[in-house]
Amino acid sequence: MEEVLENDSLVVAQDKLAKPPTFIKILLRETDDVVLFENPSETVPRDSEEAAEVVAANERYEYLTRGKGRNRRTTNSEAQTMDCLFKSRAVNTDRIKQESIGTFVSNYEMFDTYEDLARSTQSLDVTEETKIVITTYAREGEEDPGQFLNTSANFRLSAMIIQRLLAGNVFREKQKRFRNMYLPDPLAMNVKYHYTMEKLWSYQWVALAGYAVTSFSWCETNRDILAVGYGLFYMDPKQEQPEDGCVCIWSIKNPVNPERKFNFDAPVSAVSFSPYFSQMLAVGLYNGTMEIRDFTDEHGALVASTDRETSPGFESIWQIDWLPGEGLYSEFGQLLTISIDGRIMKYSFTSGPHLAGIQLLRLSRVEGVVEGLPIAKKKDLMEAYRHPQALCLRIHPLRQHTYFVGTDEGCLHTCSLNYPHHHIGVSQVHKGSVYSIEYSPWSPRIFLTCGSDWCIRVWVEGVFEPVIELSSGFNAVNCAFWSPIHATIIASCSRDCVELWDIRRKTLKPASTHKFDTAPLTKIKFSKCGRSLIVGTSDGTVHVCALEDMPFPPHFQYNELQKAIYGAISGDLLEKVKSLGHLGYPEDRKKRPTSASGSSK
Repeated sequence: MEEVLENDSLVVAQDKLAKPPTFIKILLRETDDVVLFENPSETVPRDSEEAAEVVAANERYEYLTRGKGRNRRTTNSEAQTMDCLFKSRAVNTDRIKQESIGTFVSNYEMFDTYEDLARSTQSLDVTEETKIVITTYAREGEEDPGQFLNTSANFRLSAMIIQRLLAGNVFREKQKRFRNMYLPDPLAMNVKYHYTMEKLWSYQWVALAGYAVTSFSWCETNRDILAVGYGLFYMDPKQEQPEDGCVCIWSIKNPVNPERKFNFDAPVSAVSFSPYFSQMLAVGLYNGTMEIRDFTDEHGALVASTDRETSPGFESIWQIDWLPGEGLYSEFGQLLTISIDGRIMKYSFTSGPHLAGIQLLRLSRVEGVVEGLPIAKKKDLMEAYRHPQALCLRIHPLRQHTYFVGTDEGCLHTCSLNYPHHHIGVSQVHKGSVYSIEYSPWSPRIFLTCGSDWCIRVWVEGVFEPVIELSSGFNAVNCAFWSPIHATIIASCSRDCVELWDIRRKTLKPASTHKFDTAPLTKIKFSKCGRSLIVGTSDGTVHVCALEDMPFPPHFQYNELQKAIYGAISGDLLEKVKSLGHLGYPEDRKKRPTSASGSSK
């Protein structure tokens, strides 16, 4: 009986196993492609573009293996190559797990979430067309990460490096152009001289809105670093004037944000990097104070400053120049400054935190007739103030003890450090204020001046008559500079445009005029290489422009300058200039070719 039961149960179990299932579940997953076999084609169609290269390679192979080329001389040499190890991204990443989870969100929570996004989202202008949207999230009960991140020096340094890397993705090609990696081809057949300016980028920051660009200074050892002073330039009663100022250190590696910013209680009127210690930056303020900052420090550590109680200067410092040092702290150099009240000050470093200031000279208004431009002086209320405004300063390129000061009455005062308390000479160079004095890089006796009488004048030392006069409109010329790589090119800036002059070609009108659809312009300056120009505006924007379609620099720079001056003058003035002899640097006499036209006696 037991056996029968066991056999019956066995039969029933076998029947259940033999019955096929009615439903089969299949789960498909995507996997990585596995290449089992690949046989790339080694032939190309004869009518394709690669056919000519393949035929030439085959013929060369036949020539080197079976033809006459196999009898060539060969030598054995050792070579060392590097092993390049490759690793795919899939090695360092885990498979992403996805799960479906249900949740419940009320209307109140959705409203609070969108309110927080609107409050914490900001946009950052990368270019004129591109913006980056940044959103920060915060929860109740958690610490604000900005409280300890803003105080971390390592975090700010890391953020600055990340900003440089991100900016490189956008401005890489323009940064290469600024670095002169794309030089014009001197053998090109379609060379044209249009004197164009191509905008590369703009140094612009939201926090600087309302501040005018008052001064520039390039770092002496790093041509990528630019110090910009922000303060007060145009006195416009319709706009609110700033009561404070700042200095920003910009780098071409990060055109979006400044890498240093130093705030001051008064508008900044002048900045100047030290040629002796590149990390020191001299800053002149609108209230007559001057400070020396270490810009390598994140907060701009104060090296030295003037003392208001002991320094006689209390008016705006309009320009700063560095001089070789004397005495105990000679390695730091000295500073020469001019002020609106006509004071010329010299500052020296001391063992304390203050600069030792000495008043060299206080200019007085010119009386009578002086050499230079013949103008009729008019009596007005301004002459009741016996001291003119000192607006520009320039040290002689060869005689470091001689310097020149331009004033608001159009006079150029020649002064000397060896003879303080009085000037050596004075001449009338403009009918209005003198805003700039610049010596030619190729001649220590040829210089230009520009002013409020709409003119740029080129002068030769020893001749009290301008050899060249440039004028194109009825706007005051804020500043003018010689090109550091081309002897006959001059760049000038007025309130509404930037003009490029080439006195070798024409002097009646500029070679090109460039207008900016922004606020009024304030200052310009050439880059160290001379192939770019920076333009400042009254709304705190600094445009970096590349000079394209420019003439190639001549081999003999002084000869081109001399030829241009001789071609622009005639008569007695030409004889006066020729009688002065060679006007270039002493070492240029040996380089000057004998066949140059217009050679001096």
